[in-house]
Amino acid sequence: MSTPDENRDLAPAAFGSSPVLAYVLPFVLFMVLGAAEGWEPLKPYYPFVYTAKIAIVLGSWCYFRRRYPAPSTAGLGWGVLAGIVGVVVWIALWKLNLERHIADILPSWLYSAERIGYDPFTAITSTGGAWAFIAVRLCGLALVVPLMEEVFWRGFLIRYLVKDDFESVPVGTFTPWSFSAVVVLFTLAHPELLAAAIWCAGINWVLYRTKNLWACITAHAVTNLLLGVYILATGSWALW
Repeated sequence: MSTPDENRDLAPAAFGSSPVLAYVLPFVLFMVLGAAEGWEPLKPYYPFVYTAKIAIVLGSWCYFRRRYPAPSTAGLGWGVLAGIVGVVVWIALWKLNLERHIADILPSWLYSAERIGYDPFTAITSTGGAWAFIAVRLCGLALVVPLMEEVFWRGFLIRYLVKDDFESVPVGTFTPWSFSAVVVLFTLAHPELLAAAIWCAGINWVLYRTKNLWACITAHAVTNLLLGVYILATGSWALW
């Protein structure tokens, strides 16, 4: 099994286009297509738009996959633990609704819009169709989002803020600036401000502790999967 240090040399520099494009494009596609979901003419077709978004983003990630650090089991236990703690913190803070008070002091353009809160059992007349979309939604939540976001936030940006030639920066390199900037930007990309800030700081810690991007992907996947289970069990659709 490869080590995280070896992983830095396993993504061939000659593959695909620029390294920045490889790390950033899946995230950009996700954000742009996500914005389209809220466009009024497309709202009735949300399940189809979301499915297309997930397929396109996953396809772009797979295309560039050889650019990214190769999978490693180093520190995955820390990732699982952080993912479990993270979902508990996220749900607890969401229920307290503290983010709304924080949002009140921010400029409106700086605060991320609320989630769509799509209830498939109400919006989709067929029970089978509702469960089919739930399967797609969980796939996006627990697989595609962790892969895409971790490659961007902790594979690219946290290293790019250390050095423009980010691939030369070892995974897990700490600087106060890169740590803080990623926490702030990640937070502003989510409506659950306080929960996002604490969660992101925790996953940054996993990165520094394990030196393994895949431990962060694991943490993200565990948090999102458990969050999805919670949403289905409680009907807390506002969380997705």
